[in-house]
Amino acid sequence: MTQTIPVNNDILKWARETCGLSIAEVARRLKKNTGDIENWEQGISSPTYPQLEKLAYNIYRRPTAVFFFPAIPQEPSSRAEFRTLPEQELDAMPPEIIKLYKRAKVYQLNLQELDNTNNVTKAPRLVDRFSLTINSNLVELAKEIRDFLKIDLHIQTGWKNTDIAIEAWRNALIPYGVNIFKDAFKNNNYSGLSLYDEHYPVILINNSMPKTRQIFTIFHEIGHLLFKSGGVDILQESFIDRLQSDYYAIEQKCNEFAGEFLFPAALFQEVQTSFSEQNLDELANRFKVSREVVLRKYFDFNLITSDIYKFYTEKWLKAYLSSRDKVKTSDPGGDPYYTKIAYLGSHYINLAFSQYYQGKIDIETLSDYLNIKVGNIPTLERYVLR
Repeated sequence: MTQTIPVNNDILKWARETCGLSIAEVARRLKKNTGDIENWEQGISSPTYPQLEKLAYNIYRRPTAVFFFPAIPQEPSSRAEFRTLPEQELDAMPPEIIKLYKRAKVYQLNLQELDNTNNVTKAPRLVDRFSLTINSNLVELAKEIRDFLKIDLHIQTGWKNTDIAIEAWRNALIPYGVNIFKDAFKNNNYSGLSLYDEHYPVILINNSMPKTRQIFTIFHEIGHLLFKSGGVDILQESFIDRLQSDYYAIEQKCNEFAGEFLFPAALFQEVQTSFSEQNLDELANRFKVSREVVLRKYFDFNLITSDIYKFYTEKWLKAYLSSRDKVKTSDPGGDPYYTKIAYLGSHYINLAFSQYYQGKIDIETLSDYLNIKVGNIPTLERYVLR
């Protein structure tokens, strides 16, 4: 008979909750009854060592030794991750965003495991090479990073549409250690978030937003990563306005960095025309940036008033959300496999499949990495290989 082991039941519960998993989800992955998992967490019984290994490595992404600790280990919380945000903003963060933070944390842990096996990043990491401070010269920094990524404005304007543009930026950043995931945030006020790590920085963007806004969010969050911190991209202008002191300055700096990187001020001065919504749209389409980025340039150069700026940003967001709701009503579905690839990215999916092909993980572990049922893996594989 296989003997159980004296694990800390409180740590079992803590490990599950910090991964954002329900007891039912853990039971399904472990092929056990929910009552077994409940008993382990209550200290009534405990798992066998093989069961603990599967829990630790395949589900909770933690070393087995952690579960024998006398007390729950101290780990960075969302407060520590988002240290460029004040306490009141963290307290007001809705539950669905906290859940997405935990999901992004799992991606970060997954990347660490994949990296240890496959040596994911060989090139210099972006967060090692560059940094951002309140006093940084954004014109110089944006140019240096563009040169580093080898994507100039000629290449940017050559992308046929924003779908191609966002994937091009995503693929350009991955070799330098910035991994970008997507999800449906179910909250229109949040456009993205980032988790800083010296080796595995992660950006999670709201796939429900327009592609141009997603592109802006990528570089807003890169700004936070260059501050050596995590951050959150909140759409409301009132969010920045109510911040104080350094928090306000950091959010402004991240926005300014994203705007300067995607549409340099010097370029705007060359190509600007008289302000009209049509002229603004033409510039946004040409440079594959959001209308808000171009609108901000008109405002920064005192070509429009703050009231005009506010009017158009509110108008566009309202129109977008209305059109998106209509699409959902007429076409509530979508291909789940294309969605999975869009959310995780082909790079991450290929890393997981690579471990499976090399026999380093079994198919159940692969399903955990990809958050997909085992029976659906062959279909996803066919989609990836197309």
